[in-house]
Amino acid sequence: MKKLLVVILILGLVCMGSSPAVAKSTIKIGHPGDFSGPYSFYDSPVRSGAEFAIEEINNSGGVLGRKLELVARDCRNEQGLGVRLAEEMIDEDVVYIIATTGDPALAQGSVACASGVPISTGDGTAPTLVGDMGDCAFQICMSDNIQGALAAEYAYKKGYRNAYMVYSTEIPYTKNLPTYFKKAFKKLGGKVLGYELYRIEAGDYSAQVTKLANLKQKPDFIFTPMFLPDTPVFMRQLRAAGLTYPVISTDGNHDESLINAGKAVEGLVFTTHGYPVKGNKVEALWQKYKAKKGNFPDSIAFAVGYDEIYFLKQAMEATGSAKPKSIVKGLLNVSDFDGVLGTYTMDPNTRRNKKPVTIIGVENGEFVFIDQFYPTYVPDI
Repeated sequence: MKKLLVVILILGLVCMGSSPAVAKSTIKIGHPGDFSGPYSFYDSPVRSGAEFAIEEINNSGGVLGRKLELVARDCRNEQGLGVRLAEEMIDEDVVYIIATTGDPALAQGSVACASGVPISTGDGTAPTLVGDMGDCAFQICMSDNIQGALAAEYAYKKGYRNAYMVYSTEIPYTKNLPTYFKKAFKKLGGKVLGYELYRIEAGDYSAQVTKLANLKQKPDFIFTPMFLPDTPVFMRQLRAAGLTYPVISTDGNHDESLINAGKAVEGLVFTTHGYPVKGNKVEALWQKYKAKKGNFPDSIAFAVGYDEIYFLKQAMEATGSAKPKSIVKGLLNVSDFDGVLGTYTMDPNTRRNKKPVTIIGVENGEFVFIDQFYPTYVPDI
């Protein structure tokens, strides 16, 4: 008799919808990022931006009647761990992955695409990543061929005609950005006089500075994809040698730590994802975050993660499905997405977004907004 009563009670609970079995499952998004290693500068704010967007979306009813859930774990920029975390997340039914910006990104892409789970490059801007990761990979943020072309167009508009490049061949970012810049600059009518190689995190760039000081033909400016923490060291040594060349760089410098380098970085200009200017959408997001959390986001990469979640939301709603295969189709067809960092349109052939790039500079110890646009010419990768 007691057993019969228990069975009746359980059946009653199920009918009333009290059983966890009938509750709608969350839509899981994986992020095996580097949150404690050298690429935590990029991945940690991407995670924070994604979390903030998910919080907003869930408070507004979720996506397709379901809540979103971010499964974020630290890969510590370790290849084996990064792959294992991606595999674990797929086993836990994540339907989309934001890859690390760090070294395991390509391997994570291979794992995801082998399982048919769409994956993004996160804050990784190298356009070659998409093809190398697999046919389910996407680049939601800006691509390096776009920011390289924008840097070239900005320089040409400034009246610069002769460039000198300082770059590294160690990673795609520092190896390929100069190629994109050079193609665009030559297309406009500019000339690259030469180049000098450097080693990432070398800590001393006096050899490169000495060669720059002894150039027979002086350039109008220097272009370099150098990023933190190397840029302040290079700039100090450059200025200490009495070289006043304008320097144009890229988004790896967008952090308050650059300002701490003082006068040496005055006048430095670089491309980036976006910048909070009074009245624009980035500034509105910064104010909204501060109102809820008490402080501003640490990095513009916060907006990269924020926009990516809303971009994903639009893709899922367009197809009416949160299944990986449907998400891939949805991502391919997102057009005119109105993001915080600009208007995004996915190119279904390259699986990379077309979106504007921002250029900012250092003036009187502060970052200042210079311009935002999409370049008139973008070189192929």
